[in-house]
Amino acid sequence: MSTNADLAHVSELVSRTLACAVIKQALADALDPTVPDAIRRDAQAFLAGDERYQTWCRTAGMTPRPLFRPRVA
Repeated sequence: MSTNADLAHVSELVSRTLACAVIKQALADALDPTVPDAIRRDAQAFLAGDERYQTWCRTAGMTPRPLFRPRVA
């Protein structure tokens, strides 16, 4: 299991850039109707504010506000 000390050699800029890229890719996956359903659903759950999303938002220096609200049928 890694700790923050294990990642200390990664610059803050690199960490933030990666975090933003992860969130951006999730947005693309969640909104693209050609993405397989399982991947799209996972991206939507991620953007709805799951624990992974919250971690990446904190890494990016963002407040973890959900970016996706599941549609009610």
